[in-house]
Amino acid sequence: MLAAMQTVDEYSRISVEPLAGALGAEISGVDLTNVDQETYAEIHKAFLAHNVIFFRDQELTPETQMAFGRLFGPLNRHSYVKGMDDYPDVFRIVKEPTDAHHFGNAWHTDLAYEEQPALGTILYGLEVPKAGGDTMFANLYAAYDGLSEGMKRMVDELQVVFTNANTYGKDAQRFKTGIAKDMTVEQAPTEKEVIHPLVRTHPETGRKALYLSTTHFSRIDGMTKPESRIILDQLAKHAIQPDYTCRFKWRNNSVAMWDNRCTMHYAVNDFPEARRIMQRVTLQGDKPF
Repeated sequence: MLAAMQTVDEYSRISVEPLAGALGAEISGVDLTNVDQETYAEIHKAFLAHNVIFFRDQELTPETQMAFGRLFGPLNRHSYVKGMDDYPDVFRIVKEPTDAHHFGNAWHTDLAYEEQPALGTILYGLEVPKAGGDTMFANLYAAYDGLSEGMKRMVDELQVVFTNANTYGKDAQRFKTGIAKDMTVEQAPTEKEVIHPLVRTHPETGRKALYLSTTHFSRIDGMTKPESRIILDQLAKHAIQPDYTCRFKWRNNSVAMWDNRCTMHYAVNDFPEARRIMQRVTLQGDKPF
């Protein structure tokens, strides 16, 4: 009841219902194909407050999904995943019942291997299984706040080397299994590394968050990979404990939008005999600091 009263007080154009204590909220009372500036301002406020927001019963085309995304800023065109023929800034994530590979089936934040990683991601469920295929999210603000003061002092000074090699390099699992249908090229792209702070400051809220992406870690700058793994594995384990997470159950025509600057997410692969078709638009971010 208290959450409902707060929603009425804080928002006049949308309804916002928290999904979990750690993060996440479901927004109703809005058609994402027709968002005016006042409604956008409230959605943006909820996005920053809850880190990941969800919408039900939306009817999005590639054009309207792009238009909604552009309210938040420029779109990102993925370096390695093929976009739709007529809409290169939109791509479909398709898992057939016979596919072993499931896109995003590890804790990560999108495009951490880029100099300017993704600000946010907007995922639209076109065809989802009746059971399974949920997406989990972790609050990396809370994960940072939950560290001891001694650990905070240590991680505040560290820089992490992220790489595209783990997911798109020549030895990545998708190439070992012969599954590269979501790639723009037939061969693995050139492997690259970038350096970002292990603790980043959110450019809009000013809050500190761990910056973690288990699929894109290479090492901590100035340390060996075995030394780095001890620290990074411990931080990742800390960040995904249940108190810092939420879990979203998809239905057809649902939308999830998450802030890659302060969250990780995990696409659960527990629907081996079902098809799942998602449509994604990614928001261009800036360099972490």
